[in-house]
Amino acid sequence: MSESQENIEKLYKLGLWPQDPESPSIKERYFKAIDDFRRLIEHEWLQEILKRKNSIRILEICSGSGVGGIALAKVLKESGKNIELTLSDVREEALKIGEKWGSSELGERVTIVNINALLIHKLKLKRDIVLMYGFSSPHFYPWEYIRLLASISEVLEEDGILIIEECDRTYSIFYKAGYKDLLVERVSEKAVISIHSSYDPIKGAFERAYLNLLEPTEPVKISTYFWNIAELMTLVWLFFQDVDFFSYDDKKTRGLIIGYKPRYKIRPIDLDYEPKVLKTNK
Repeated sequence: MSESQENIEKLYKLGLWPQDPESPSIKERYFKAIDDFRRLIEHEWLQEILKRKNSIRILEICSGSGVGGIALAKVLKESGKNIELTLSDVREEALKIGEKWGSSELGERVTIVNINALLIHKLKLKRDIVLMYGFSSPHFYPWEYIRLLASISEVLEEDGILIIEECDRTYSIFYKAGYKDLLVERVSEKAVISIHSSYDPIKGAFERAYLNLLEPTEPVKISTYFWNIAELMTLVWLFFQDVDFFSYDDKKTRGLIIGYKPRYKIRPIDLDYEPKVLKTNK
């Protein structure tokens, strides 16, 4: 990711996104994911895999504690399939939670891998489904996202499927709300705000500083790219033979992007360097 592992860890410790499976918000999200995946597996591409394979291998990247991966594995197990689930993230603490929770929920061992998603191809895995659940795309600016998709493609089988949960931030942030220099992120046992810090036009990334007002510490600075659905699906299409969208609502601003059958035209080794414009932008 563009951010250091240390900064990502600090950001999540601010409590913006709970990861405890027993917390009400995680339980609600988990059961919603199960409902969504029960509908998603009716999609023709998922049905093709279900017809052909008795065992399905899932890799969730940027998994956190594994809400999405565990929910998808549970749904596929309900259909009578043997499941192998691997959770990967840069946050080891979250992975350990997911390992324990997933193993208990699924009744079999869940594998965890502490790794940057951009390097997932280096594990030399082969999987039927790669999942990125939880609106994680903003962690990657466009120059990184093509590396991410190349890395994902490398670990997928020829008939493999990529599933990305995302929302349209052009609509939700820039149109509906408007970009805010100062934003109240969360008020509960913590009072967390974020403040605009800078914008990098070469990367297209906004940097914001996150601060818990009740604990005076150094702000956590995080760069974010505000993706929309069309941008993401277009990039997925460059790496996959076909693309579809499973919408959560009629407005089609939130849902699951599905990439079907990797092209294998652009490999991670092809992007294993920085173009001049990025080198001179530091």
